[in-house]
Amino acid sequence: MPEEPAADQSHEDGAFEPSALAEAVEALLLGGPRTLSTRQLADAAGMDLEAGQRLWRSMGFAVVEDEDEVALTAQDLHAMVRVKGAMERGVIAPDEVVGMARLAGQVFAQLAETEGAAMYLHALDRAGDSDVPTALAEVAEEVIPLLEEVHSYVWRRQLAAYAARRAAAAGPGPAVPGAPTPVDEVASVAFADISGFTSLSRDLTEQQLADLLEAFETVAVEAVGAHQGRVVKLIGDAVLFVAAEPGQALAIADELLASWPAHRPPLRIGIATGPVLRRLGDVFGPTVNLASRLTSLARPREVRVDATTRALTAPARDYDEQPPTDVRGYPALASWALRPPAAAVGRDRA
Repeated sequence: MPEEPAADQSHEDGAFEPSALAEAVEALLLGGPRTLSTRQLADAAGMDLEAGQRLWRSMGFAVVEDEDEVALTAQDLHAMVRVKGAMERGVIAPDEVVGMARLAGQVFAQLAETEGAAMYLHALDRAGDSDVPTALAEVAEEVIPLLEEVHSYVWRRQLAAYAARRAAAAGPGPAVPGAPTPVDEVASVAFADISGFTSLSRDLTEQQLADLLEAFETVAVEAVGAHQGRVVKLIGDAVLFVAAEPGQALAIADELLASWPAHRPPLRIGIATGPVLRRLGDVFGPTVNLASRLTSLARPREVRVDATTRALTAPARDYDEQPPTDVRGYPALASWALRPPAAAVGRDRA
């Protein structure tokens, strides 16, 4: 970034110029100015233009209609050359590239929006009555390298954790070269949500709502991680998580209920165990649907489970059988309410 970005980021009267600031920040993030059109990039990378545009769209970006408009950087070209080389060597198939790009685009779009907003607000606080562009540039130069390191570190740790889980699930025995990896895996799938959230949210201020969701996300992520589970996704007032064994899922549920402050609206949890289809970090299939239905049946501060989860965890855990209930897609659904251990009571958190 130029040493004195503020000089080019304001009108002559001193007013803040957002577009000039955006150009300066973009140059910092993308390693330089835009110098290539989509056609030039495709030619330089030796990649079909349509294939390149498909990959670009899969990351969540709009394709520039004018193929000769300068819109891309040397960093974009470098990334495309790396991807093309990996495909040519057979490291990854074209459809796999698109799928991974789609997932990365979704994940990093959320990260970028959250982190970018935090950086901007931090810059405003630091600037006070002084120059906002200069303050933002200073924060970007300090924070962006740190964020890159954190992203890489967390990704590596998560990948290592996945390898450990996969090895434990496979059990001992020699690997079979070329053996197909099963698409379906047996897992315990669970939803936990804030009971009565829809009606509650109408009476909360934006700050109160943000505080509630922040508290929920913190408790959910910590509880799932503490018992070797994995958060699949956070969906506003709900979390979808998976565990390799039903005992782990129940331990997560216990932790959630015990950690959730008593003064907050109560949680409810549904757990089902069975085959799941894993795709691009998400899970699909009847087991996921069943967990969702069980959550809707659960009362506040209750964990509701299916027959398989109960069978695999009794008599270590106690249950109360519930009357069969008709829910969407599951007529006369049988379910059991988990009797919580003595420690699973709400307690306030700092």
